[in-house]
Amino acid sequence: MNLETERLIIRPLRHEDLDDLYAYRSDPEVCRYQGYEPATIEECEEILDWQNGKEFGAPGEWVKNALELKTEKKVIGDISVKPETDVRIVEFGISMSREFQGQGLASEALTAILDNLFTEKGVHRVTALMDVDNVAMIALAVRRGFRREGHYIESFFDNGEWRDEYLYAILRSDWQGI
Repeated sequence: MNLETERLIIRPLRHEDLDDLYAYRSDPEVCRYQGYEPATIEECEEILDWQNGKEFGAPGEWVKNALELKTEKKVIGDISVKPETDVRIVEFGISMSREFQGQGLASEALTAILDNLFTEKGVHRVTALMDVDNVAMIALAVRRGFRREGHYIESFFDNGEWRDEYLYAILRSDWQGI
């Protein structure tokens, strides 16, 4: 995907993004609700190797897109999308540098991705699994028109404890009505 918003360029991650990727993916606060541990520089290199040349559309394959801040030419986060077995159903996730949270950038990125998925890619449904304590992400999803459809009890193990998740989803018909 290559998308542009007012403040962001949404594009494939590249090897030259390593330092920026490591800066936020190694931050324990950024990882808190993400289902992954703070990354090492080697793990970030592996992410970039794994993503190299990947394109959206393969069932079960996550594609991570860089969120590049136009004014600074800096990657401040990533938004990932994964088609399910039925490629008309897509899951998404966002990771964002703490420095740039709370500025509407995640909302701007998600809006662009949803618009692209629903209008260009023919997607029918977009979902997200969120830690029940990730209040900011839940609020973002609700503002974008997502509804909570499920509550998974102790569905993943993180930092020595079982955690609950909510399933949120939006349909193309919901998005077109916004």
